[in-house]
Amino acid sequence: MGLGIRKIFRSLNSGVTSMKFSLRNFFLGFDNACLLLKYADKNALTGILRKHGASVGENCDIETGLAFHNCTDFSNLIIGANSHVGKNCFFDLAGKVEIGNNAVISMNTSFLTHINIHKSELEDIYPSRISGIKVGDNVYIGAGCILLMGVEIGSSSLVAAGSTVTKSFEPCSFIAGTPAKFKKTIQK
Repeated sequence: MGLGIRKIFRSLNSGVTSMKFSLRNFFLGFDNACLLLKYADKNALTGILRKHGASVGENCDIETGLAFHNCTDFSNLIIGANSHVGKNCFFDLAGKVEIGNNAVISMNTSFLTHINIHKSELEDIYPSRISGIKVGDNVYIGAGCILLMGVEIGSSSLVAAGSTVTKSFEPCSFIAGTPAKFKKTIQK
């Protein structure tokens, strides 16, 4: 009997959180509404992402504390089936972020899809640019990683915790470091 009540409460909480997000979005703007996601129940979070444009596959486990930047909806976020996104991940959605099926994105991972130095004289050297990030199927991204714009991680690869990925890697790669470097091929 207790489990039925818990399920009903979670469902009601998800509905209330979704309504709060929609109201904040309407009255205060999308950036303000996204602040609510830092503390939203993870069951509500998946529904909110889908309702506002994200493509989220079945059986995904998306933890709380996510932060979103440079977006007016979540249409640039694609998460495949059976994937996990850990706590406190940061998504710059100026460009598309695609996460494959059965992928694990550990906590505190950041996806940075753009560079914009328009207030600096360095803009002549480093012009503004947006480029998406793609994480293949069956990829493991360790805690605290940073993936920069234009990066593609091939399927069945492992990125060691704390790595900064500045370039793309082939499937079955074990990569680590700052900047991340190829260490060895993963034998299946």
